[in-house]
Amino acid sequence: MGALIAMLIGIGGTSVIHTSKGLMKLGLQRIQVARATGESVRGPSLIYAAGMLANFTTPFWVMVANLFAPTVFYTSMYGLGLVSLLAFSRLVLQEELTSRHVIGAGVIIAGTGLLAAGELLGVPPMLGDAQLRPLVIITVLWVAGGLIGALTTSGRGIGFQEIFFGLAAGGMAALDALLKGVAQQGANGPTLIPTTLTGAVVFIGSFVVAGGAFGMIQWSYLRSCRASIMGTAYDLSYVGVPVLLFAVLRPEYGFTVFNTAGLIVLMLGALIIQYATRTGSRVTPVAAQPGVSESLSKGGAGYGESSATIAESRSR
Repeated sequence: MGALIAMLIGIGGTSVIHTSKGLMKLGLQRIQVARATGESVRGPSLIYAAGMLANFTTPFWVMVANLFAPTVFYTSMYGLGLVSLLAFSRLVLQEELTSRHVIGAGVIIAGTGLLAAGELLGVPPMLGDAQLRPLVIITVLWVAGGLIGALTTSGRGIGFQEIFFGLAAGGMAALDALLKGVAQQGANGPTLIPTTLTGAVVFIGSFVVAGGAFGMIQWSYLRSCRASIMGTAYDLSYVGVPVLLFAVLRPEYGFTVFNTAGLIVLMLGALIIQYATRTGSRVTPVAAQPGVSESLSKGGAGYGESSATIAESRSR
């Protein structure tokens, strides 16, 4: 039952986080209309602020989910946020979606279902103190690798940089969630706030790692990377890293064919939606700001990616 609750929290969290990007886009569009017509921007600004605040609820969702089941149950639901964003884009933003979007959404749902089946069959245990040291080492290596890669990839093609920054930042956000899961483990089970000194240190450190994800995305925009490409890589990394790490840190997890198939199908669905967005969708022209449509119409994960997307939109 705890696993199902964590998954439902994951679905709710990813829906809110991804849809928040649509709210921010809606607010930006209405702010532009208001400025062009001389009307008050207070209402549109509140819409934009609501979207931004909703996006920053990311740590709350994972902290609550960690009370019921291992973090991987929460993170594996993240891909469904793309489906929620597509629905918001069609119903509220009046964006015209193609059949490819619908197919991509269906493939993502199928991939998420396969991941859920794999986890329910494998029943992964909680990460605890025994896994803390290797998890911290992996986190340090991942962050260091991301930093070194960012410094050494400036001469590579833009497509390579977009995928690299998305994967690096998404992995950092995933490691942030896993570290919180370990930090919340208490003597009598998970707690919302750490009850030990070690847990408190790890908990605070997890926010530093999340800040690294934020910084990586900001850095990528200085390289003129596109949010849509990075958003896809970010989501895939956010879902895939915890699944793979659980299989390494807890061998008894029992990595199944469902996990492998789920990750592959989820990747395929995300790529279909990305391709459809770049080639087939059209947006209702409501005082659209250059660059905002691409930046906010695709979802990325967590407070790192979305906050950077806002910064990019404002700078244009």
